[in-house]
Amino acid sequence: MATKGDSTGTPGSHAAGGGAGNTGKNTAKALAFYLPQFHPIPENDEWWGKGFTEWTNVTRAQPLFPGHYQPHVPGEFGYYDLRLPEIREAQAELAKEHGISGFIYYHYWFNGKRLLERPFEETLESGSPDFPFALCWANEEWTRNWDAQTGTVLMPQEFSEEDDLAHIRYLAEVFKDDRYIKVDGRPMMLVYRPQQLPDPERTFAIWRAEAKRLGIGDLYLCYVESWGPPPGGPEAFGMDASVGFMPVTGDQVFTPVDGTRGQRVINYWSSVEKQMRRPQPRDYKRFPSVMVGWDNTARRPYGATIFEGATPDLYERWLDWTVQTVSHVPEEENYVFVLAWNEWAGPGGLEPDQRYGRAWLEATRAVLVEGPPGGGIYEGGPGSEAEESDYAEGKKYDYIYDYQHESAVANAAGLVRDLVSDRSSTVVDLGAGSGIVSHALKDVGVGYHGLEIHPVAVDLMHERGISATQCDLSDLDAVRSALDGVDHVGGIMLLDVLEHLMQPHELLTALSQWALANGRPTLVLSVPNVSHFDIAFRLLCGRWIPTTMGLLDSTHIRFFTEETLTNLVQRSGWEIIARDNFSVIRGDQYDPELADAMPPEMVGALRVLSESENPSAAVQQYVWALRPVPVDDPPNSYLEAVGLSEEQISRGAASDMSAVRNYLASVGILASEAARRAVASTYGHRGSAQDGSGNRPSSLARLKGAAIREVYKTPGRKRAFKHIYGWFR
Repeated sequence: MATKGDSTGTPGSHAAGGGAGNTGKNTAKALAFYLPQFHPIPENDEWWGKGFTEWTNVTRAQPLFPGHYQPHVPGEFGYYDLRLPEIREAQAELAKEHGISGFIYYHYWFNGKRLLERPFEETLESGSPDFPFALCWANEEWTRNWDAQTGTVLMPQEFSEEDDLAHIRYLAEVFKDDRYIKVDGRPMMLVYRPQQLPDPERTFAIWRAEAKRLGIGDLYLCYVESWGPPPGGPEAFGMDASVGFMPVTGDQVFTPVDGTRGQRVINYWSSVEKQMRRPQPRDYKRFPSVMVGWDNTARRPYGATIFEGATPDLYERWLDWTVQTVSHVPEEENYVFVLAWNEWAGPGGLEPDQRYGRAWLEATRAVLVEGPPGGGIYEGGPGSEAEESDYAEGKKYDYIYDYQHESAVANAAGLVRDLVSDRSSTVVDLGAGSGIVSHALKDVGVGYHGLEIHPVAVDLMHERGISATQCDLSDLDAVRSALDGVDHVGGIMLLDVLEHLMQPHELLTALSQWALANGRPTLVLSVPNVSHFDIAFRLLCGRWIPTTMGLLDSTHIRFFTEETLTNLVQRSGWEIIARDNFSVIRGDQYDPELADAMPPEMVGALRVLSESENPSAAVQQYVWALRPVPVDDPPNSYLEAVGLSEEQISRGAASDMSAVRNYLASVGILASEAARRAVASTYGHRGSAQDGSGNRPSSLARLKGAAIREVYKTPGRKRAFKHIYGWFR
């Protein structure tokens, strides 16, 4: 066991939690929960099969609805094994570089038996990585359903005073490590579910007394709000503070597809907003937390909880807001907890994956090391007025915006990384803005050159060391000249440009002709989808609301569906070779007031109809990679470029509506309609309240109508009634 110097944790030592994120200001120190279940153990071999680790769950996850990000595939670390010390050291180094000040290792103790202990024990014995840590006792039973509530109990918990003593004597040795995080010299110890203990006050009194007897001093015990705030506060349990965990409230997203039956899908940002409005306790200490995301589909394919719409950008705003709210807290206890570092099959994690790369880490670093770009507290959500004004605050020019980690930009950058194999080539970004894509390409060594009409944006790129040229994209000769001036063009990007052009086919045709004559570089484009469900839903109710950004940006003059965009690119000399569309269930045109005003079953029916007929119903932006091909007769007008052929027009409905009928039956709408018709038939088609003469039906008729309505209320009752009724016929 490594013990380095004073174990009482003086301020500024590892034990005090000083880390990379502490830049001299009173900035909160971020501690990330760390899961050790990435190595095999005999118990898991017995319960789940030989060689089982958390990766077993991760690899079998499947997406349940459009835009659902599953499976989560690891990035630079791969499917690692925590028995390898070099993996643990690389994790700590990466965390430290991005502002994480320590890990909170989950600690599994079952009446003296420990599980998944090897990575932590080796860290303890070797003294490496030299990175602060604390423990969180996950004191739940292990069950086959991964919820500590249902299914066969695999590893029971048994509590006793004898075990309390044995446990604290083990922990006391851990607390002596110089890396252990302390608050005012007191070892910070988290307990995941204190309410599971038969007498928590007694347990923690034993712990405190024995720790003092062993020379550790007093403890700093934290109640983890895994199941909500502590009733009566942490003092009621003999503890010192509480630690926030996942949000427990948020707007439920209605995803009426068969795969999501039983799932709980919650809008991520709505949960964040509720956390921001949540009053903080005044009578006890509470450490706030932020959540990277939460999606335990990998562990629970049926009955999972999914926070839809979580992105590094929104996480960064939440983290920034949280850090600023605790800026007044004394340094010794100014901690923010992050869910999580590496919970690949559950809450999610900061570790790099193949979709986001290091985006979650960069978002963390932006707040804890570099400070946010706007320097203000973010309020509101994506596309809200508050977001637009606050996010732009402190910006020099309104057309220059920061890199959005998850967006069409990230998807497009991924296509470039995959398809531009020559790393010595340069990607030319037409309509570059402030060169945001360069951030996504620099790590893989792809050269970048931006073409931008605004001279100030070009100057700004130059100041940042980004190669750029001023160019008006409507001047095709200037575009060709600019491309000719770039050595070895390996790819072209055209992100959110076509919708701003009166004649987009002219630019695409010119680019195709240039590409055919210059090595055939790949073109990656992104275009907003006007057929997204949220736009269609608003239009159905007579609403078309232009905004300052997003799908209906007021500067858009052309609008595309998948069909019209396909026509445009193909007729302009391009072949589609890859797609990585950016999909979200709730886009920036989502109207919560409109959705709340309608029965959820009606919204679900419309969504199923949309998904049945429109595969792009959840696509926010089309992101395609194209290859240049010669065309004999390029379009002379916009209508020639996008117009539907006779075959396309006559194609008609794409399905037989069976999915819609099945959905209506599943939620009882068909049964309700059958009841309405049965009642109408009872009254002789005279209406539900009175006949054509204005006379109300008799009491017997009303009673019969009420009985029929009750019988036909659900499909199950309807079937049972018909079955019983058949006996008497």
